[in-house]
Amino acid sequence: MRARVLRSLCVTACAVILSTGPFALRAAAEEVDVEKVGVGYKVGNGIGFVGGDLVWRAVPHVTLDAQLAYGSSGGFTGYGVAPMVQFELKPLGHTPYLGIGFVYAALGNESTSGWATGFLANAGYEWRFASHLGVLVGAGIDDLGSVHARSGDLQATTSPAGIRFNLEAGVRWFF
Repeated sequence: MRARVLRSLCVTACAVILSTGPFALRAAAEEVDVEKVGVGYKVGNGIGFVGGDLVWRAVPHVTLDAQLAYGSSGGFTGYGVAPMVQFELKPLGHTPYLGIGFVYAALGNESTSGWATGFLANAGYEWRFASHLGVLVGAGIDDLGSVHARSGDLQATTSPAGIRFNLEAGVRWFF
């Protein structure tokens, strides 16, 4: 008799957990409190694959995002900076966003250096979880202006590079 009651209680408990579990997990998965500051790893925006991200959620629906990156290509090394303002549809949890910003990139080697500036605009989606983790994926355009180069006493400026397709992705930790 005892075993039968215990088994019945176990079956009922399992049924309740299984029927409400997905809803409880779903509610806990999305961000529940707004965390204002974040740091993370971010790639793209035309400035490289080794980058960091500083994030400040100043007011609801607005995030200030500063991406810093290191790059190396064809014997040249350098860095890039891409500060951006992101406008978010929802102030809390998973949300689509639209971002606009500025790009500065500088590359050089022992004898030659170069730099360029431009503007960028991205649309994307950010998943922000209750664990304080955020994942960001976006795409857009980047309008790189003139590229300036210097080698010794010689200087050159190219015509504007024009509008290019742009991707960005990142993982952030909010605290």
